[in-house]
Amino acid sequence: MQNDDLDYDFALRLQLELLNQESLPNYYEDEIDESVEDTTPIIDNGQNERRNRDSSVENDFAIAMQLQQILNEETLEENEETPSRNNIEFENYETNSDTEVRRNDAIKPNRKYIESLNDEDDDDLDQDLKTVITQFKNKLFEKNPTAPRRIIKLSSRNQLLMFSEFIEAIKRFRDVDFIQRPKIEFQHEPVADYGGAFNDTVRQILDTFMSLENPEYGGNGRLFTGDNSKLISSTAPISVLDELNIFGDILFLAIIHDAPFPVDLDIILFKYCLDLENTITLKDVERFNPLMYNLAREVLNANPDVDLSTIDGFDQWAEDKEISKIQRQVYSRSKENLRKLAKEICHDVLIHNRIKQLNAIKLKLNKFGFLNILKDKQIKIEHIKDYFYQGSITFDDIIRKLVFSPANLSRRQNTVKNWFIEWLQTQEPEELQEFCRLVTGFNHPREEITVVFKTYVTRENREAVLTPRFSTCFSEMKISEYFNSRRELFAIMNAQVNKDLHDDRFTVA
Repeated sequence: MQNDDLDYDFALRLQLELLNQESLPNYYEDEIDESVEDTTPIIDNGQNERRNRDSSVENDFAIAMQLQQILNEETLEENEETPSRNNIEFENYETNSDTEVRRNDAIKPNRKYIESLNDEDDDDLDQDLKTVITQFKNKLFEKNPTAPRRIIKLSSRNQLLMFSEFIEAIKRFRDVDFIQRPKIEFQHEPVADYGGAFNDTVRQILDTFMSLENPEYGGNGRLFTGDNSKLISSTAPISVLDELNIFGDILFLAIIHDAPFPVDLDIILFKYCLDLENTITLKDVERFNPLMYNLAREVLNANPDVDLSTIDGFDQWAEDKEISKIQRQVYSRSKENLRKLAKEICHDVLIHNRIKQLNAIKLKLNKFGFLNILKDKQIKIEHIKDYFYQGSITFDDIIRKLVFSPANLSRRQNTVKNWFIEWLQTQEPEELQEFCRLVTGFNHPREEITVVFKTYVTRENREAVLTPRFSTCFSEMKISEYFNSRRELFAIMNAQVNKDLHDDRFTVA
């Protein structure tokens, strides 16, 4: 292999293997030809030790020089292509070759099928993620007109029981069963399933995944780690647990059938699945490991020829990674080398430590070459953020989407309308998100929200008359016109956005 063919990360691992005389890692074992006879001359142990002592320094120095040459070549290439960087963040990474090897092992897409999805006249497709997903799904329908629509039967709305029954059903799905949106049926409940039941069920299932705890997951016992933003645990034993595979299946269902997306799922997953690790920043590490964030930041801001051992936490990390003293000198030789080292620390925390778990989800999301199509259409992290992740919403974001019916409101209806808008203006972002979830199934207003005034029915008691009804599949709320005061409306609406209530405030149709 020529030096030009080596990238920094691969060279680093190659050195570690040579310096420590380690065996090939597990993912190369299949390439070892055990039928080849070992022709290595037999040397006694004493002679072998003397030879090792004589050559160790020379080999270590030669390998370090090879690394520096590679780093210099990379620096020259990057300086030609990359604008100047500041000393606070790094944004442009090279692809990690070690990650790439294992990624290629895990994902072997059906290129023939992918090409068949792209062989139509859609070269003018813009980078709108919703359009890309819709066209992907439509082409699946065209090429699989007989794909069945599966029915998932649930016996209860109890969240844990519903979770158990739902994932057992998904385990029996074939790939073709994901093409049509499944129909949800609740025992003893007549349901006209126009999507609301599916949307809200998937939302609750994904929310449950985000909070799963089990000692079998290892570590802190959680499947997803993190507080406000969650990333798959590095300790979850993928070889003996089905949870990650099922999570990937359900996330694929949610994405292509426009169901609520788990916004607390950290975007690192998509940076990995779309081969966009070059967009990883220090802030990504800070969310999950403040200690390693501080280490990477100190390395990034260090001056050339720094003694890396003076940086708190570096010696322990370097020892774990078996980085030699000469390699440390190579890293500290230039500002660019220090930046590459900081990048390696970040990737180690977010990617390398959980590569098997990330690959398990990636494999499931790549059904029918879905991820490959997103990459072919040059979907970037900005598109993912804009479509799946919404920031804190304001009452104006919701008010702009409101459409009242009938168009010509009576005086009483107009008064209630104004009270309702005033109520929205008093709510915090968390309550506004809960209101959106009740109406649309999402934590933000997706399209228009229709507010229909309910017809008064004399047989209903007053509380029933005043309580709004939500229809998630139509993004519709039915509200009464018979509120006597602003205070009465505020009390009723406040009760609706109280998350401690059971999810019986909406219709599933």
